[in-house]
Amino acid sequence: MLASMTGFGKSQVEADGLRASVEVRTVNGKFGDVSMHLPRYISELESRIKDLVLSTISRGRVDVSITIQNEEGSQSTPRLNQDVVEAYIAELGKLGSLGIEGQATVNSIAGLPNVFTFETADIDVESVWAMLESGCSEAVSECQRMRRVEGEKLAEDFRHRIGLLNELIGKVEVLAPTRVESAKKRLEEKLKALLTPEAVDQNRLMMEIAILAERSDITEECVRFHSHNIQFLETLERDESVGRRLNFLLQEMLREANTIGSKAGNADIAHLVVEMKEEIEKLKEQALNVE
Repeated sequence: MLASMTGFGKSQVEADGLRASVEVRTVNGKFGDVSMHLPRYISELESRIKDLVLSTISRGRVDVSITIQNEEGSQSTPRLNQDVVEAYIAELGKLGSLGIEGQATVNSIAGLPNVFTFETADIDVESVWAMLESGCSEAVSECQRMRRVEGEKLAEDFRHRIGLLNELIGKVEVLAPTRVESAKKRLEEKLKALLTPEAVDQNRLMMEIAILAERSDITEECVRFHSHNIQFLETLERDESVGRRLNFLLQEMLREANTIGSKAGNADIAHLVVEMKEEIEKLKEQALNVE
């Protein structure tokens, strides 16, 4: 099932007097990039969390945020750095000798760096991981469900636009046989304007028309275009990451459309090609959202 690269999942788990909240957000990205915001005392779990995330989400930018609180609701205990505060007061006192007026207050000092340290109780990291593993899995699964719901909406739009492309290429195939007769008439008119009717070599004329028809034949391009459309629809049904494949197929469709446009030599076909290219560009824009 198709998955979007945009999603959100959240979970909460509790164990051994601790409560953890896990949030997973994903947005568009070419690769599977994971960034994390978690307490420093469990930083060694970062690689495990990343592996867990990437086992489910293979493409997109993923942001994982984890907070942990104890039974009292605090994540850590603040401790005053008295030596640091005394040093600040001593240095601030020197400002008076420079003619700077004012007094230090509790609020002004409390906001200075390193005035407080935050201590955490001794925590068994393996016990925390036993709790977090289920929480992370739940949040990732919820995020992936959201991505798949959005992906199905994208798939509906893809199927609709591929249907439009099939209709357009069908119209091109109907017009294609008329190009040779049109080219023959134009060539004959040019020759008549330059030569007398008796001077026109009919055999040579037919040979030139045959060469022109062969060079401007777009049958192969139309066949390949239909093939790309079929492969695109089949790819939508795959239960895997398909964004890169969809983009590749769209590039091939655009290549065939450009070739048809350059070989056709027909105004009506040229207009159809413009419509085809517009639909392909819309598909390409949407495909950037697919995992």
